[in-house]
Amino acid sequence: MRNKKKREVVEVEEEKDSEDWCFECKDGGDLIICDYKDCTKVYHPGCVGKKKTFINSGRHWTCRRHSCSVCSSTPRFYCLCCPNASLCRDCFSASEFTLLKGNNGLCKSCLKLILLAEENSEYGLEGEKIDFKDHDTFECLFKECWEIIKEQEGFTLDDVYSAYATLKGKNHNCRFDSVNIGDSDESRDLTTSEGDTSAIEIQKTVGKKKRFQPMEFIGWGSKPLIEFLRSIGKDTTKKLSRFDVESIISYYIKDNDLPKQMKMVQCDNSLYSIFKQKSINMAKLYQLLEEHFAEDIVVIEDSGSQDEDEIRLEDKNKGTKSKKRRVSSDVITTDENKVPSIHKSCFASIIDENMKFVYIRRCLLEELLKEADHSESKILGSFVRVKNDPQDYLQRNSHQLSQVKGLKKITATNGAGFEILLQVSHFTRDIPISLLSDSDFTQEECEDLRQHMAEGLLKKPTVVALQEKARVLHEDITKHWIQKELVRLQNRVDYTNEKGLRRELVEYLEQRERLKKPSEQERLLKQLPEVIPEVMDIESGSLDSVVIDKQ
Repeated sequence: MRNKKKREVVEVEEEKDSEDWCFECKDGGDLIICDYKDCTKVYHPGCVGKKKTFINSGRHWTCRRHSCSVCSSTPRFYCLCCPNASLCRDCFSASEFTLLKGNNGLCKSCLKLILLAEENSEYGLEGEKIDFKDHDTFECLFKECWEIIKEQEGFTLDDVYSAYATLKGKNHNCRFDSVNIGDSDESRDLTTSEGDTSAIEIQKTVGKKKRFQPMEFIGWGSKPLIEFLRSIGKDTTKKLSRFDVESIISYYIKDNDLPKQMKMVQCDNSLYSIFKQKSINMAKLYQLLEEHFAEDIVVIEDSGSQDEDEIRLEDKNKGTKSKKRRVSSDVITTDENKVPSIHKSCFASIIDENMKFVYIRRCLLEELLKEADHSESKILGSFVRVKNDPQDYLQRNSHQLSQVKGLKKITATNGAGFEILLQVSHFTRDIPISLLSDSDFTQEECEDLRQHMAEGLLKKPTVVALQEKARVLHEDITKHWIQKELVRLQNRVDYTNEKGLRRELVEYLEQRERLKKPSEQERLLKQLPEVIPEVMDIESGSLDSVVIDKQ
């Protein structure tokens, strides 16, 4: 009985030591506590991708604050206000993070929000209306949590401005001691002093630590990004925008059914080679791609550097200095001097990149049928996604891609009006429009179509024929996609605004406003599709769907 009483006392003490608000959304309610050592952070189950029943499950759980947000290793520095900016010793110097006391500090996003809270600003960083007095908003809850942290740690407003000056690289005075980072075990101890000292300094010793590896570029994009796009059959000879690459990666995540919890997606080996993270935030995907585009940086020689290969990169759009990166003289390379060992075929490659040019959703097909002229010519030869018979056990997928061979108009069953039936490949009977899918086709369905063509069940399309059909449908498919994407972005804006997810809200607002611009829509319409040909490896003599650079 004594042991039982002791356990109960310990549980009560632990519950008292834990915080009272969710470290993610800053609100109260039914919370789960992190089981990592002496961590006192608590979260709503929904904020960390768990169900409400997880509270009473008794399962061990650790929050993501205890893994580096960049490389997922053991962190040494922590943001005081959010779980999204824990950093290890190696990733610290390249991050937008400033220390306040010991190994605790603030990330750039939290620091800017704190400055707005201290000034009781009525407008956010993007000019949106915010209210730090409305308890139903994330901003108000964030400010209340910051007041508690500020009182517990003994911070003042001067410390906040000093931290902001540190982030901007300006001279300042700080009441807290500097933190030195070295390679030895002794230098890893983090200490603070009560007296006034100099600015926070991050010192890295040179020795056993490996040299910084530069970002290599192949033409318009980084080497990891170009290799990834080629591996999935994308044409990298023509420059893609960040917006296009974001859409490609989003479809890749969906087609490969990568594990996803809330906004976080677990990376497979291909995505890890690009982002060097075990998981990424889908709302920040556009931002993460910035460093992989050569157009987003300007290379300026740094004559004061001891290393001739060291350069300074500046943000071309903002005009502000960015992080230093070491780039060797042969970093930015092209494939112009490479002699391809492959031979282009006259047939089009049956891959996702090509099929999306001639794929028509059900709602788009219904719109085309309403057109008075040329609707039939557009539909014939295109591909649709048809629902398979659920009793057909030989079919491994619920749908399959089929080519439209003809249209038939019959009298409706109720005798009023007419009904359109489609004559498609792989089906002996005519297909009503109700059996067509309004979603994207999957990679498995594209592989089935490729297999059917290889077996001679369907004629292979030539590059010329598929290119012609793609350009006929390009305007209709693009306009339809823009409308659908704007609806999706608006839904995400409403959701993030309702949940108080401010960072994600800003990302979705930027994407929506960018897509609304006539110039962006005109650019998408002018970006004519280029069909990728099927190629043959001369050495092996095998056909493959790979991309070769245009000479």
